[in-house]
Amino acid sequence: MPNKEQNGLPKKIILPNGIKIIAEEVPQALSCALSIWINAGSVDEEVSNNGVSHFIEHIVFKGTKTRSALDVAEQSEDVGANLNAFTDREHTCYHTRVLSEHALVAHELFLDMLFNPKLDEKDLELERQVILEEIKMYKDTPEDLVHEVLYQEVWKEHPIGKPITGTTESITKLKKTSVEKYLRDYYTPDNMVISIAGEFDLDGLVKKTEELTSQIKSKTKKKDLPPLKITPTISLEDREIEQAHLNFATKGTSVYEEERYTLAVIDLALGGGMSSRLFQEVRENRGLAYAISSYYHTNKLGGLFGIYAGTAPKDVDKVIDLILKELKDIKKNGLKPAELDRAKMQLRTSLFLELESTKVRAFRNALYDLYYDRFLTNEEVSESIRSITNDRIIKLVDDIFDDKYFALTVVGHKDELPKEFKLTL
Repeated sequence: MPNKEQNGLPKKIILPNGIKIIAEEVPQALSCALSIWINAGSVDEEVSNNGVSHFIEHIVFKGTKTRSALDVAEQSEDVGANLNAFTDREHTCYHTRVLSEHALVAHELFLDMLFNPKLDEKDLELERQVILEEIKMYKDTPEDLVHEVLYQEVWKEHPIGKPITGTTESITKLKKTSVEKYLRDYYTPDNMVISIAGEFDLDGLVKKTEELTSQIKSKTKKKDLPPLKITPTISLEDREIEQAHLNFATKGTSVYEEERYTLAVIDLALGGGMSSRLFQEVRENRGLAYAISSYYHTNKLGGLFGIYAGTAPKDVDKVIDLILKELKDIKKNGLKPAELDRAKMQLRTSLFLELESTKVRAFRNALYDLYYDRFLTNEEVSESIRSITNDRIIKLVDDIFDDKYFALTVVGHKDELPKEFKLTL
């Protein structure tokens, strides 16, 4: 019998082979969001097989040992389900939304795809070309390129810095044997979380999962990762484009640090909305950019806090100076009382409004389990946000707004950009 636990609203069921099922019933829902998470992403890859996580995310849609790709597409669309997936640095997720009475159809399709992929040589070659085109697409999109280059540069001494899609070289050389090995090593029951939210037949879902996976006993061989190190760097990607796209970053927080909510509040106040400092100063008051915003990434080992802007090449220096000016002011004075209250309200509102989506609930519950092995209650999260003070903000930014962490990537026409950049507070 599966091991059942309940911690708050979601139920957690652990099957004998290690698969976790996390289920949250949402009263009056007519559908459910189903997601299957593999606890592996680009951080688990080697340089030689970089991009294999993302490659697998693509190739499993090409059919199984008993279903063609067309069978998968037709059988999912017969019940109105749009099967989808994404890969990030730490996870791979397969997900869909479907009417409640058809959840088991989508679930069986996913399990067949993940545990019995066909891996036909012709399909592998076709998908290789698709992904090589995807890599070219990102390189031709400066808003994407400026972020990817920065991540590779600032984390270049750590596995997390590898591009999620892989490189042209790694994808070109990726072999079927490498794909098969990665599937054996990471697509294992103990490395998988099934998360569902909405209205569904939980007993049926558990029974179907046991039926289709009971014979799969393999264990994941996770490797230990080194501490995350940030490399301060300035890099330039020469492109003959009209705008210059700049991406500034510094140290952030990990998913385990309480101050991750404090960083989220700083993000909102600095560049998270129309009332934010950078939006008002750079766009509204000076007209130097159409798009300017801040962002943050939190990972298991650490994170980044960044600011993106697109501006005229001649104005790059001005925008960077204004960014550094605001960082310096927050480091010295923190946020104004009204800014702090507004950002905390924005954060609480966005987090809780998102919970009206069954997809967000399914994703949230899976990530809570993958990161914390427990579910954070809404009251716990709300109290963490309410408790943020200006003293905590100043203490955090005193650590992360430091020249020794500063990194900058600029994508633009080299001849029109400044010859050097100074990143000092």
